[in-house]
Amino acid sequence: MSVHPIGVEVSCDGPDPGTDCPNSAAVAATFTSRTAREVRADGRTQGWTVRRSPGRLLDLCPECH
Repeated sequence: MSVHPIGVEVSCDGPDPGTDCPNSAAVAATFTSRTAREVRADGRTQGWTVRRSPGRLLDLCPECH
């Protein structure tokens, strides 16, 4: 049996650090997007924004940014 990575999911971090996304939103990735960078690029075409935070990125869906 072989194991193959199928990609990553990027989900919304919510409108502020203490609140989860009310819709539990996730980027609808294309079949060819496998890395977090590629999925975030898909999200930007869908209206998502990415903000830098100390040590990580914050991904926000169109309703939370």
